[in-house]
Amino acid sequence: MGSSQLLILGNGFDLHCGLKSSYKDFFRSSILDTIGEPFGLKQLQVGVTGFWESLLLEYYKLSEKDDYNWCDIETIMKNTLLSIYFGNDNSEKSINQGLCCKAYKFLHSTTVGLGLDKLKGINKLLFDYCTNFLTINCEDFNKSLNLLIEHLFQQLNNLEQRFCKYLKSQIIAPKNANKLNQKYVVNSVNLLARLTGFVHYKFNKLDDFIVFQSKKGLIDVFDNLKDVHILSFNYTALFDILGVNKPCAYNNVHGKLCNGLCAKDCQASSVIFGVDDSLIQTQASNSELRLFSKTYRKMFGDEYSIKTLPPNNNQVHIKFYGHSLSEADYSYFQSIFDYYDLYGNSKVSLIFFYSKGYEQHDAIYRLISEYGKSLTNKEQGKNLIHKLLLENRLRIQDIEDCF
Repeated sequence: MGSSQLLILGNGFDLHCGLKSSYKDFFRSSILDTIGEPFGLKQLQVGVTGFWESLLLEYYKLSEKDDYNWCDIETIMKNTLLSIYFGNDNSEKSINQGLCCKAYKFLHSTTVGLGLDKLKGINKLLFDYCTNFLTINCEDFNKSLNLLIEHLFQQLNNLEQRFCKYLKSQIIAPKNANKLNQKYVVNSVNLLARLTGFVHYKFNKLDDFIVFQSKKGLIDVFDNLKDVHILSFNYTALFDILGVNKPCAYNNVHGKLCNGLCAKDCQASSVIFGVDDSLIQTQASNSELRLFSKTYRKMFGDEYSIKTLPPNNNQVHIKFYGHSLSEADYSYFQSIFDYYDLYGNSKVSLIFFYSKGYEQHDAIYRLISEYGKSLTNKEQGKNLIHKLLLENRLRIQDIEDCF
């Protein structure tokens, strides 16, 4: 049997290649009024509305921080949903303590014991939002709660479409679909070459692609990728951008940018912002909160399945680059490690690439340690990292030093 590669990419890949895909770039370009900011005005841009946009602005006002990672935004989303649904101080997670329930009781003049005088900051904002929504949609409580959650989900769709439009504007000129971001596209191909070992040609400019297309077809350049499988946690799809058929299994785990021009009411984007499914299952598996589960939403697409992974009877190198390794995506990694029997399968190795200044030793340690806790044999779980190191199946390498 030959060997295969599973390459797992995060937003660090796009950032390294020069794409302005960070939350800070998106926030400042599409949400925050940066013109008024120097004069002390912290407000949304003209024409920008929406629950999540307003909420992110409030967080910015409180902390004056706009450089969150995307995993931090998912944490804000998680905390917001749980506060509305269950409240913050109730360990039993009862909807009777949620801000939506308090707003419902407030509207029905049942204010004794609600503790409304203690609500401050973000919680006060969320309570007021719930109250305003229920003033218009005040039916029985359970129906009102579900209507609110569905409304917040639609608001999230609007934010996703806003991000889709923003990110495409960083890749393709708005009035010229043929004018690509040269730096990003060329760097992406070359970095992919370094990560996968596809090194028989280096592109220097976009014109190089045209030369190959006119000679024997650009797809032939990527022949060495046939044994590579790529799982990208980004919303960019490199081969779609290049306009060539996929030379390897390439899947966007959380959806991707739409292929057409983004109209104001664009509905073609499959971009997914959400929370880890484990949160939904442990809190309220039958509630409308499932709408915010990335796993639940992926059920309606065909981009990610076990079929996209290299077969588990081969030598498999699982490579990571640019991923934050945050808890929000642990369920994906656990499924992959289970599929390959990471503990017992000596044919499987893990390679974590990084760029100088973005080392991830602690995050790697947490990821593998958390996975070890999921093993049936707890003693095996405790010595998983030691076993991987002993068998030379765990490597952490600087991208600049290892090729």
